[in-house]
Amino acid sequence: MPSTTLTFKQKRVLDNIRLYLNAKGEPPTLEELRKNLGFQSLRTVAQHLEALERKGYIVRHKFAWRNIELRNVDGGWGTVSIPVVANVGCDDLSVYAMGTYQAEEFIEVDKKIVEEAGEVVAVRAVGDSMNDAGINSGDYILVQFTNDVKNGDRVAAIVGDMVTVKRLERKDGFTILHPESRDPKYKPIILREDFAIAGKVLCVVPASYYAPSEIIPTGE
Repeated sequence: MPSTTLTFKQKRVLDNIRLYLNAKGEPPTLEELRKNLGFQSLRTVAQHLEALERKGYIVRHKFAWRNIELRNVDGGWGTVSIPVVANVGCDDLSVYAMGTYQAEEFIEVDKKIVEEAGEVVAVRAVGDSMNDAGINSGDYILVQFTNDVKNGDRVAAIVGDMVTVKRLERKDGFTILHPESRDPKYKPIILREDFAIAGKVLCVVPASYYAPSEIIPTGE
């Protein structure tokens, strides 16, 4: 079995591919990689890609213009870019929902997380009313579009033209959206009509785990 250890230069190439995917939502071409990394020749780029493919970090698809697919180190799973479509209020309903972002930002996650979830988008949390659930302001929340939710699920709910993430409870004909924080200023939102469940919270990506950087050309 070939070694999966990366050299410094190979890691630079892999990191650059990841950054490009996060920024653009698609893999770079060889020429774009060459420019981003400051390499002199396409052959140098190709050699690094060959090494990354041997070690299981990428797969290149023949006859495709943007043909690089990221894989985990074992080569078994790829990654997928999830669009960040909105900010969501975790304090109150003061942050407008879908349409605030037009998929200008993407986060990259393992396909294992979303492969059976159907359509998934990411939203960015604003506020701290869900901090006891591990959702802090600035974190990315993966939301699965579904109406199949039950009591106790954390959901993205649209109320009027706005959206919030809360824990769901349905009781006696009412829908209650509960905050999850010990801070007494956060109160449940009690609803009967004029709202919709956009989807269910699939998982949370802490902002500290995901810090996009600029692609800066450096020497070969």
